[in-house]
Amino acid sequence: MFLNLKQTSSLVIAVMALSCGSAQATSVSPGTVTIFAASSLTETFTSIGKIFEGAHPGTKVAFSFLSSSTLATQLLAGAPADVFASAAPEDMNAAKSLIPKPVAFVTNRVVLAIPLANPLRIASIKDLNKPKVKWIQCAHQVPCGMAADKALAAEGTVTSKPESLEPKVTSAVTKILAGEVDAAIVYRTDVVAHAKTLRGIAFSNVDAATTTYLVGAVSTSAHALLAKAFVDLVLSVKGMRILSKAGFGRVKHK
Repeated sequence: MFLNLKQTSSLVIAVMALSCGSAQATSVSPGTVTIFAASSLTETFTSIGKIFEGAHPGTKVAFSFLSSSTLATQLLAGAPADVFASAAPEDMNAAKSLIPKPVAFVTNRVVLAIPLANPLRIASIKDLNKPKVKWIQCAHQVPCGMAADKALAAEGTVTSKPESLEPKVTSAVTKILAGEVDAAIVYRTDVVAHAKTLRGIAFSNVDAATTTYLVGAVSTSAHALLAKAFVDLVLSVKGMRILSKAGFGRVKHK
């Protein structure tokens, strides 16, 4: 079958239209990408979010920073999100039905944070047993609390009890910075962020005090390409540089 000039032109135009439509379908369209992330990632992910917005004109990044156990519960209850970053494998595993391919990307560890002034002269973990020392940690079910429990158990020298169990690590940091308590078990990254005010005392068993962070795109995301692009940025050299500078450790993949 032969086509005349008019038919040939129409065919070329149709093919070009299909090609353009295909290219648009595979590009990352502007929109709002919602990130559920552990509260300890607030500063670093906010910085990464700004870079992401700059690289994707018209796109906005909306964050929800809470304990990752709370975020996992919200996800399972149907809360809309595109990416989930947890501060513990347990929380990512709880949401595994929605996060098909999570990636371990950094580690963090809890330390005993004390003010630089340190009027009670706290010099070791066992000094939490001193009569006048008021100290706090995160609630047992949230990642910083789980790590604190493991680190304290491995230490085996603390018999005193915390003044309170905080719902997320940022709450514990706020209280130690405000002088409401004498010491707080928080992440090393929190001490790095407030190095002019706090110093950290390490637990003797580093492995027990360490937690691994995972990140992944949510399978029900309405912005799948944006979600993947954000995860890719977190895992990129630029993203890892931001996290490393904040005090997060590298994951040793076997």
